[in-house]
Amino acid sequence: MMGYGSDKTKMWSARRMKRLLVPLSPCLLVPLSFLTGCDLPGRPKPADRPVPEFGVLFRQNCAGCHGSDGKLGPAPPLNDSLFRAIVPEEELETIVTKGRNKTLMPAFAQENGGTLTATQIQVLVKEIKGIPYKIVEKREDGVAKAEVVADADGIIPKWGTPGQPPKGVPSYREQTASANGSSAANAKKGAVVFARACAACHGNEGQGIERENKTVRTIHDPVFLALISYQALRRYAITGRPDLGMPACAEARPDKPDFVPLTDQEVTDLVALLAAWREEK
Repeated sequence: MMGYGSDKTKMWSARRMKRLLVPLSPCLLVPLSFLTGCDLPGRPKPADRPVPEFGVLFRQNCAGCHGSDGKLGPAPPLNDSLFRAIVPEEELETIVTKGRNKTLMPAFAQENGGTLTATQIQVLVKEIKGIPYKIVEKREDGVAKAEVVADADGIIPKWGTPGQPPKGVPSYREQTASANGSSAANAKKGAVVFARACAACHGNEGQGIERENKTVRTIHDPVFLALISYQALRRYAITGRPDLGMPACAEARPDKPDFVPLTDQEVTDLVALLAAWREEK
């Protein structure tokens, strides 16, 4: 029998140890470090990682509902010049951060159960709103943080800048009262607005129209109205769905080439009518 300290025993032990160490080769240390939570030397901290560019963020978080280029998705288009011109920047940030209650729009901020950092949300907001920006690094208590700030000479939004909204366009948010102090919403007046602006495409009572033996464009429908927010109804009344051929508030209708644009009060009354349909039993 060979002694413990013999040359052959040492050689066998060395070979066995070498085989045991193979699984811990350098190429496997990185995935193991993710499992153990350890940071290897030189591994960047999350705060130091670069912020993904807009195309990546939009494709991974928004395109599934709003379309690959912000158009032709099941949700309202984001790449629409009128919408981008009238939606407040603060509104965009709030909706992306917190989602929209009682709708399919989720919250994306990490603190609200989402996956995006505040910086990533700011990139989305600046790009959708069309505000040139730059990303600057700040350090707080020795921790690196990225911040997005408006900068006319910075990054130009992929979809360009929408410019100023047209004169007289209704406000994105409903006003609490009209200029003369009258009350805001009136569903009966909204029915008059619907007949003038919507009936040609959606039917006299929103029941839809017949096309190729099918009923299409129905909006007096409990399922549709249950899945769309009050604000989204107002937004559609103002901006339409240009990606689907629905005219905006100032564009001609099929039966009215000289259509008179909707006023802010008319949009408010129209949405009051649609909201009343939603509450029908």
